[in-house]
Amino acid sequence: MLIPVGETVFQYNGIFMLTESGKILWENIEKGVERDGLVAALMEEYGIASDVASADVDEFIEMLKAFGIV
Repeated sequence: MLIPVGETVFQYNGIFMLTESGKILWENIEKGVERDGLVAALMEEYGIASDVASADVDEFIEMLKAFGIV
């Protein structure tokens, strides 16, 4: 779960609920892990192919950018 703080409180009325994979990605982003590391984390956790993990990471990052989170 992500809760807006500061100026973003006025932009977003509520919280962002994350899926389990979103949680894994967010926790790694907070640690400073780069895109390739995020892909590897999903591959390791779910045993998925790199192209699937890459697409998931890209979609997640685009969603964060769209909401001004990153």
